[in-house]
Parts: sequence; C-alpha cells; structure tokens
Amino acid sequence: MAAHSERAVAPGAAVQSLSDLAYAHLQAEILSGTLAPGAPLRQEEIAARLAISRLPVREALARLETDGLAVLRPRRGYIVTDLDPDEIADLCDIRALLEERAGFLATERRTGEDVAALGAILQEIDALDAAGGIGLAAFAERNLAFHERLFAPCGRPRLIRLMATLRGAVDRYARLTTAVAGSLGQAQPEHWQILAAYQAGDAAEVARLCRRHVEGTAERLVAALGRRREMATEESPS
Repeated sequence: MAAHSERAVAPGAAVQSLSDLAYAHLQAEILSGTLAPGAPLRQEEIAARLAISRLPVREALARLETDGLAVLRPRRGYIVTDLDPDEIADLCDIRALLEERAGFLATERRTGEDVAALGAILQEIDALDAAGGIGLAAFAERNLAFHERLFAPCGRPRLIRLMATLRGAVDRYARLTTAVAGSLGQAQPEHWQILAAYQAGDAAEVARLCRRHVEGTAERLVAALGRRREMATEESPS
C-alpha cells in the first residue's frame, strides 16, 4: 500500500481519512487470509508499513474489533480473531430466526419486479459459474445482492440492519475458511428453491427455506473449519 501523507489536510479530516484507509487495508488482509487467525496486529508495525501515525491505526483496530475481526487481549494488544465453531452456531441461530421472519414478511409484500430481480441475480451467478467457475469474491458479492433483494420488501428497516450485521459476521467466517466457493453447488440450488416459493407467494415455505438455508450455511462453515484445523494439525511438527 502506498504511503499516505498526513499533511495538506485538516487535522481531523486527515486522521479520519487515514483511519479509513488503514481499516480497509487491514480488513482486506484479514478477509483474504493474509493475516491469519491469531496473528498479532501491532500498531507500531502497521503504522510503519502504511507510513502513517499510530492514531489512525488505533482507530482502525477499534473498528475491526467492533466488526469481530480483531480482539484486544490484555498485555498482548490486538490479534486477528480466531475461528470459533460455537460462535458460528450462535450467529447462525440468531440469523436463522430473523431471516425466517423477514422472508415471511417479504413474500407477503413482494412484487413482480422483486421476483424478476431475484431471478436475474441467480441467472448471473449460474452464468459466471458456467463460464469457468465463480470466484469467492464474485460469489460473495452476488450472494449478498440476492439476500438484500429478497428481504427488501419486508418493510422492517431495523430487522434488515440486524440481519446485515449478522450476515457480515458470518461472511467473515465464510471468507476465512474459503467455504463459500466450495459450497456453491449446495447454496445455489437452495437459492432457486427460495425463489420458486417466493414467486408462488408461499410465505410459510419461504420462511422455512430461509431458516434451512442459514442452518445449511452454518453446517458447511463448521465442517470447513474442522477440515482447516485437521490440516493445520497434520502440517504442524510433531
């Protein structure tokens, strides 16, 4: 990442801008796996690497902690959050309840335009996959678009915000375990099933399928995390 000067900008704006840059850079490194779970996030080293002061780095680390990507340990400083199957289960249990309700409400209020938009997103995912395999980032972006469009008609802004927060936390696990790309063959048929019930106006079935979809995601992530830990154990010296 190129160095960024803190001069020629108002002090408050400079700190905010550099904090945003540091946050985006560290977030990308964590989500890509460049910074592995448990890796230390030392303010001095990060500041030197990004050629900025420690203040914006400190603010960026606090934001990463809020996102669940970093954790502050006493006398150790910040480290990248480790992967925890219990947390996956907890997040997905809550998300399943919320998306079940949102799916029901959205189906009751959906329009033909909503149905068509969802179908277009799923066709785009299928086309990308058929063209040689859809990458992790591309699938994550289109998957997010599908779920946001699905629930948009529910008319509950607070519910939508809560789901977005939980989805972001779960997406961290999906990216870190690289489970999304590997589970496309399972997730995409589930999307089409949800769309079929959505188009038919079967709110109860959409609710059931949304809940099952989240539960399936949790199962795939926990399984991927288990495989990751097994590989780490096999590769570690005896």
